[in-house]
Amino acid sequence: MKIGLNRQSLLLAACAIALLVLPAFAPIRYVFLISELLIAILYATSLNLLMGYGGMLSLGQAAYFSLGAYASALLTTRLGWPMEAAMLAGPLVAMLGALVFGVFIVRTSHQEHAYFLMLTLAFSQLVYAALYKWYSVTRGDDGITGITATGLLGTPRTYCYFVFVVVAVCIYALRRIVDSPFGTTLQAIRDNPRRAEFVGLSVRRYQLLAFVIAGSFAGVAGMLYAFFSGTISPQLADWSASSRPFFANTIGGVASFWGPAVGVLVLEIIDTQVGRFTEHSLIAVGIAVLLVGVYLPQGVVGLLTGQGRGAAPAWLRRLTKRRN
Repeated sequence: MKIGLNRQSLLLAACAIALLVLPAFAPIRYVFLISELLIAILYATSLNLLMGYGGMLSLGQAAYFSLGAYASALLTTRLGWPMEAAMLAGPLVAMLGALVFGVFIVRTSHQEHAYFLMLTLAFSQLVYAALYKWYSVTRGDDGITGITATGLLGTPRTYCYFVFVVVAVCIYALRRIVDSPFGTTLQAIRDNPRRAEFVGLSVRRYQLLAFVIAGSFAGVAGMLYAFFSGTISPQLADWSASSRPFFANTIGGVASFWGPAVGVLVLEIIDTQVGRFTEHSLIAVGIAVLLVGVYLPQGVVGLLTGQGRGAAPAWLRRLTKRRN
């Protein structure tokens, strides 16, 4: 176990060093790519707190991502707030939205995965409709432009380092949360909510708290994205935007904390490689999700660590055995 831990620590250290060095020397397009991937990893990991550790399937994470993005953008472009204040306020708005929506979603869909999934999607579409129709504030499908990072964060390279620091702190915080007694209790509720309720745990309270925490970190990712892209639109809150972190968790493996990060990288590889030959890369994503769901229920991380081989076909088990 110590050997596995040492290997994981070495791998994480190597990735951190690479991310610290690459932005200084890589071409600018790779700097943008690194920032985008880091934001996507935080976005998907926030959802994993619900899916992997809470057992709550959600297709509405885009609502809090977009609330964080739009709140930061509107405060700095329409109200003239300083960039720093707008960056702090964006995740707080997302947290408030997650609290309001979570009260209804958790209470109404208690222990019912299908209802929970549909309600998260419904509330996400409400946010999308508000952003699309409230033209006087959000400018509808025209979106908000001119969202620029200023001062020390005014260049793509320095902003990439800023994204790296923020994402690293958030990932560390999420890791501490899932390893805490709260995370353990959340997993117990995931495994058997009736038994957890029988021993005196407030299942709804824990689920609501997990919902708010996940929405807050999604809001941080949305805030980072707003100042990264410079332009945002209501499409950030559409159901298709929620499917992206959902697929990342499914492909990478919800049973692993690092599964979403691996899933984001796999999706990026599919997009870039398949996108070279056809514009229908979503078909490849759908096929990948189906294959993982049927043959690798533990995701890519489960395959790499040996946890998902029992569900794989014989040819895949033989292939992975040879490589090891």
